[in-house]
Amino acid sequence: MFRCCETMYRPGKILGCARFDGEGIQVVSGMLASDGMRICHDRPGGAVAGAAETVAAAVLAAAVALAAAAALLPLAGCASPGPPLPPSLKLPEAVSGLVASRVGDEVRLRWTTPSRTTDRLLIVGPVVAEICRETPGAAGSASATPAAGAGQLGQVGQAPPTPQRGGLESGKTVVAPPCAPVLLRLQVTPGASGAADRLPASLTAGPRRLLAYRVQLRNAAGRTAGPSGAVYAVSGPSPGLVEDLRGRATKTGVVLEWRAEAAGLGASREMNGAEAVELDRTTAGTVAVEAAAAVGATAAVATAGATAAGPAPVHKGGLPGSAKEPAESRFRVGAAAASSAEAGPNGAAAHAEAGDAGGTIDRTAQMGHTYRYTAQRVRTVVLGGQTLEVRSSPSAEITVAVGDVFPPEAPTGLVAVPGFAGEAAAGQAAGQAGVQAQRPTIDLSWEPGMEPRIAGYRVYRRDLDGNARDEWRRLGSELAPAPAYRDLTVVAGRRYAYRVTAVDEAGNESGHSDEAVETAPGE
Repeated sequence: MFRCCETMYRPGKILGCARFDGEGIQVVSGMLASDGMRICHDRPGGAVAGAAETVAAAVLAAAVALAAAAALLPLAGCASPGPPLPPSLKLPEAVSGLVASRVGDEVRLRWTTPSRTTDRLLIVGPVVAEICRETPGAAGSASATPAAGAGQLGQVGQAPPTPQRGGLESGKTVVAPPCAPVLLRLQVTPGASGAADRLPASLTAGPRRLLAYRVQLRNAAGRTAGPSGAVYAVSGPSPGLVEDLRGRATKTGVVLEWRAEAAGLGASREMNGAEAVELDRTTAGTVAVEAAAAVGATAAVATAGATAAGPAPVHKGGLPGSAKEPAESRFRVGAAAASSAEAGPNGAAAHAEAGDAGGTIDRTAQMGHTYRYTAQRVRTVVLGGQTLEVRSSPSAEITVAVGDVFPPEAPTGLVAVPGFAGEAAAGQAAGQAGVQAQRPTIDLSWEPGMEPRIAGYRVYRRDLDGNARDEWRRLGSELAPAPAYRDLTVVAGRRYAYRVTAVDEAGNESGHSDEAVETAPGE
């Protein structure tokens, strides 16, 4: 018997150790080989030894297979690490939400700069945005005419997303070729970004042409994943600036006026004129309103000597019913609003051809607020399958304070009716028949005011049979809370004239109603 050894050079191969004895070969154990492992066992001599070695080899092979299966069972749930990945190029993703708008002699671009790379890693370091401008269809232009519907009215549409990675099978990054020539470069950070392209004189005059814009991002190493999709604007002249914008507060709203655009003729009008005027309104704050002393928190008390049908409400100062409005709003006047409801303050309706009435009324303005207004002329252009807008530069800003200084409408329908107010005689039980003391009265009623800020009414009277026939005297010191009043201070047989006014919560008093004349009944 002698001892031999063999060396294994395949890491991960499972081996078995065998022992030779008189009863045969017995597998002792299995083990996982490592690089350079040496396995030794006793080998008997002679022919028997050779046969035993052959049998041992067969048994050893079976034992190795069984041991391999047993060793792999605990590893069945482990995933393969796969092939190693190449290092990230740290390419910023393409911008999203790209929008272009033509305002005056410049094209304004807005987009969202991403915060991650094409490998979904956070962007670290500076990112430079490059803006490219092309003229589709022009000689030497790299871009083709866009398909119809790619743009959007007003904002010229959003650029479609640029694919950055290929399918799962390829695992490759698809990089679009960079856009050229680069018009502008600026450093940007993740989030809302923007830039403005000041058009040269060659693009602000002459026939209108389509302009295509793309934005590409470069990392600190100067690499890019390619440009965004294209958005479009239009060259050529812009509409004229809105001049002499002015505003004033009225009871029905804010009256806005400006210098109307002169109506052109033929091709000149078609090329340069505006179809509408767009106004932007910003709520700047509120106006302090002080209620008149006559309109206190207890303004519901009936006038002395008068009777009321029931308890009157308590009116508080301020502007109840004023709904919360947005901080910014926008509305148009022009061909799209050529109706009597949108007529200018001078009575001229918006002309469908000229598109500029020289004014309008902002009927949504609320009392007690201050507003800022700017105006732009707008024209719609259809070019290369795109529906685009060209705007003038914004006008100078104006501020209009809408204070609650406008009185309500005068009451209408005043009627006076004579009558008596009876009281039971002293010591007489209520409801018992008998003679009652009769007092002459004149009852007044009128149509209620429909305005939401009415606090009450004031009643005035003059004695037509007295010495001061032309002198109007107010009845009581408090407001009548309801559109009715009973005058208990009349003298039987005398004639009286009445009129009524409405008072709002800011203390503004309306004009007087028509007079009503009545004679107090005799006893």
